[in-house]
Amino acid sequence: MAYLTAADKEFFKENGYLIVRGALEQKEIDAALDRLWEAMDEDRNDPQSWIRKGYRTVPVGSEEVISGTTYGNRVFAMAEELVGKGKLNTSGGAGPHINFPDPDRKWNEPLGHLDGYHTPTNGVPKGVVGSFTLGATVYLGTVEKQGGGFTVWPGSHRIWAEYFRHHDLDSLPGGIAPFDLGPGYEFTGAAGDVCFWHHQMSHAAGSNCGRNVRIACISRYRRKDLDQIKFETPDDMWKYWDGIS
Repeated sequence: MAYLTAADKEFFKENGYLIVRGALEQKEIDAALDRLWEAMDEDRNDPQSWIRKGYRTVPVGSEEVISGTTYGNRVFAMAEELVGKGKLNTSGGAGPHINFPDPDRKWNEPLGHLDGYHTPTNGVPKGVVGSFTLGATVYLGTVEKQGGGFTVWPGSHRIWAEYFRHHDLDSLPGGIAPFDLGPGYEFTGAAGDVCFWHHQMSHAAGSNCGRNVRIACISRYRRKDLDQIKFETPDDMWKYWDGIS
């Protein structure tokens, strides 16, 4: 059974991201939320305990109840429809990213970045460029505008593909663009919605100026042969995307 349409794939190809509503079943959402709240100090039933707690990850992404939000389900099947059946590793983590609210904070558009580049705080070693194929950000609760949503820069995947035809992959300190990528797009939605995003998509977490906790599980899918092809910069950036090439 196919979940994505030709129009979905064309949108992804042009914009570098694709949002699918209702991709998770309610039982998957409920089970993941129960585990996450169990692993956090904040009180699920006391909104005051959430305010101004910043941004953090919860180290339970490898547990089956969490990784199951993006692997072995419809979300993973959709990822395969983009990259190609049998091309992706079939297991991995789904890192829970928690963006706590600060209703007194002034909202500003975040600064986008590419993953895999060293910064003083992200744990990526100097001299190493991490790589993956396709990202998936799944919401476990409602995310409203300026509510800490995952933000992408539409079309930036095409800009970066051209950039890396003329620059080495390790030539981008911190993964920050040295040029203007235009306005970002904040992914808003409900529990169970997913945003797929190309690995060369500039992205960021927005400021959460609302009152809800933004809870997202994020996976970075890898092709099985990624280590062999990650330094290639083919003229056709979709050479290794069987689903949309």
